[in-house]
Amino acid sequence: MTQAVATDGIWRNPIATTRMHAILRFSVGVTIAFVLAEAMGWGPTFLPAVLVAVLLTNLPFSPPLKLGLALVALMAAAALIAFLLPSLLSEAPQVLVGALALVVFIAFAAMAHGRAKLQATFLLLCIATIPVIAIIAPAQAGMMPIAMVRGLAVAVLIIWCMYALWPQIAPKAAPPTQAPIASPVKTALVGTAVVLPLMLVYLLLGLANALPVLVTTVLLVANFDPRQGAMQGLAMMVGNLIGGLIGLMAYVLLAVVPSLITLAVIIFLIATAFAILIERGGPRAAVALLTCNSTLIILSTAIANPSSSSGVWITRLLQFAIACAFAIGMMVLVWSRKPRPTVAPLTS
Repeated sequence: MTQAVATDGIWRNPIATTRMHAILRFSVGVTIAFVLAEAMGWGPTFLPAVLVAVLLTNLPFSPPLKLGLALVALMAAAALIAFLLPSLLSEAPQVLVGALALVVFIAFAAMAHGRAKLQATFLLLCIATIPVIAIIAPAQAGMMPIAMVRGLAVAVLIIWCMYALWPQIAPKAAPPTQAPIASPVKTALVGTAVVLPLMLVYLLLGLANALPVLVTTVLLVANFDPRQGAMQGLAMMVGNLIGGLIGLMAYVLLAVVPSLITLAVIIFLIATAFAILIERGGPRAAVALLTCNSTLIILSTAIANPSSSSGVWITRLLQFAIACAFAIGMMVLVWSRKPRPTVAPLTS
């Protein structure tokens, strides 16, 4: 009886109802996207779920039809650019590296100025992954642009369905006033100095498992706020590692009863836990989103490679840790340096 009264009170409380709808949109949407990709064999299977999480976190409303179609068209354009660059400039590697660096810098500069963050994130995801895959594995070059566009199209459709089922959203409030980033150009340069070397390392070494690490690094750098300081960087690094471990533990649980139903239950529980943290807002929301994405990426990679040994997974987690530590270390090192105060000369 008490539980029924409490449940009735939750649904009659507008704030509690709004929070519940947001949590259900996130958890159910991520679950459907991940399970659908696994059932249909849409590799990389983590992509639709990660895009659902990113869109639901960054868009506080259901995207209108025009906006949804525009986002898909933008992703298609970004994927096409990322596909054409290595195809046209394969005989001139120096020019290719310069072109990639310029595109990455422009994307980070747009984000630093507070304009078109979602669009810049999509461009970064394409430009940081598609050229690397096209050069390392030319046979799969045409797969990644299709996967990017399909992943976003599926994500937008799922989000529309989630808002149709749970439409309550929080009333629009004035965004909190934040001091602008001191130097957008410096921020863009640091972001480029993080992403581009990782791309070059995977290109030079020919590492086949570049996609998960590059996607995670791009999302990490895109969500890092230099105004939060080194503590947020440390939290994101720890969250990234925790997400990897959660992904491996989820795969172990899935291996006990391997089925789509088991996968759906595991993803739903994980997504619900992260949705509660994200719904609370604040700096921890960005860390929770990054940890959730890391979990989905590692779990998807484990499902795609069921025969991998423990040594292989230790190596992959080590690559995640090194890339994350490099990214956070570079950003914290540069942004934590403060100019020395000038001292007025002594006058006699």
